[in-house]
Amino acid sequence: MVLRRPDRRSRPAPIYLHIGGPSTGTTYLQRLMYANRDGLGRTGYLLPAPWRDVVLATHDALSFGRPTGHKNDLTRAAGGRWDRLAEELTAHGGKGTVVSMEFLCWARPAAAERIISSLGDAEVHVVLTVRDTAAVLRSQWQTNCRNGEEVPLRRMLWGLRQIVKEDGEPASRPERMIHRGMGIPTMIDTWVPLVGADRVHVVTVPLRSDDPDLLWKRFAGVVGIKPSRCRERAVQSNASLGLPSSELMRLLNIELGPVRRTDYLRTMKVLLARDILSERADQERKVTLNRPGRNLAARWNDRIRGAISTSGVDLVGSLDDLPVTRAGKDVPAELETPTDEELLFAAAWARKGLVEAIGDLEDRIAKLREDQAYVGSAPAVGPGAEDSDQQDDDDAADDGPDDGPDDDRADDDPDDVGLDPRARLDRQLRDRTPEVGLALTEIAGLVRQAMPLGAELAELRAAGTSPAPSRDH
Repeated sequence: MVLRRPDRRSRPAPIYLHIGGPSTGTTYLQRLMYANRDGLGRTGYLLPAPWRDVVLATHDALSFGRPTGHKNDLTRAAGGRWDRLAEELTAHGGKGTVVSMEFLCWARPAAAERIISSLGDAEVHVVLTVRDTAAVLRSQWQTNCRNGEEVPLRRMLWGLRQIVKEDGEPASRPERMIHRGMGIPTMIDTWVPLVGADRVHVVTVPLRSDDPDLLWKRFAGVVGIKPSRCRERAVQSNASLGLPSSELMRLLNIELGPVRRTDYLRTMKVLLARDILSERADQERKVTLNRPGRNLAARWNDRIRGAISTSGVDLVGSLDDLPVTRAGKDVPAELETPTDEELLFAAAWARKGLVEAIGDLEDRIAKLREDQAYVGSAPAVGPGAEDSDQQDDDDAADDGPDDGPDDDRADDDPDDVGLDPRARLDRQLRDRTPEVGLALTEIAGLVRQAMPLGAELAELRAAGTSPAPSRDH
């Protein structure tokens, strides 16, 4: 009897889930791969598209195992997206499939198990990029500020302190923020039992290197891609803010209060943070940690090193990329905060940029109305317009899922408990010149002026891509 080899063509290609974490070069890797998506496809690698569908599918997957009441509007709208993505992944029979979405690192055990089971008999690998905690914390805080958060940097450091010294479920919002983005030991514990230690690959972000592509070479080696095949480079990079602009955004989040998420992303995150304030990043002081913060980061790096070493996962890179040396006395003991002058300079830049942007929005709306023979007031913005505009937002992926109904912002700072937003802002501005508060109020007014204009422009764009209604009715 002749033994027949199993038909490999009937099995899915190996699936590589790049689960993050955030601020570990994920955007760089994603944009590099998608800029070369066609070329990778010709060599047998699938990168699912469009990107927005991958984001929505991830929101759907993260809701697995959660009660219905804990699902937000975005999660409910994304229902069923992961299963459709899983069908696409398991239908591919080439060399490999890469899904790179940093929100996946937040998957709880029930969600992670459901994700793996949805991929059938595919050979699944989990890739986790890991970076020095101090660098991640700095990056995550300024990212949080342009995502609507109100947590001060000092409270983020307090959250890290609590995580370092305590075990168990994070209790406060700062602790949850640290744990979600930097809880590498928990991430390893979640995924190793599902795919095996040999298929969990921890790729360290180089602490320093003369080779700007070293992270890509490490990642590509795991996935099996020849690094040289990705020749096209994505020009755009994530918006980065300096210390004054980050603090300005944080204070504006309190001044504005609750706003519709789509309006926030379009006007605050994209227009103000990415298009206006990021232009002056090289003129501002960078976000830095003080000596206690650096030492906390070193202690957490040591915890991460231990989790990597004892778990038996595949380490690509070096544990030296996660420094554990205590900071010297050359690092200031006090945490740097922006001066009033720095905040006012950032506010003046924001004011100028918003005024120009509002004029530009009005001109573009008028032109679109004329082009479309638009008569009367604009219709209310509907889901179609929101989807269209969201696809134009390159940074949409930074907007992570909410914590859900248990998201209690009062624990951001004990001094804020029981205070309404106005009183909270007044407390945080009490040691600053009154001009800072006046500037915040003025900028918030401009943001509120720009929000409906941005929504109307999105509506008109959506109408322009739809069949024109009959003029006979």
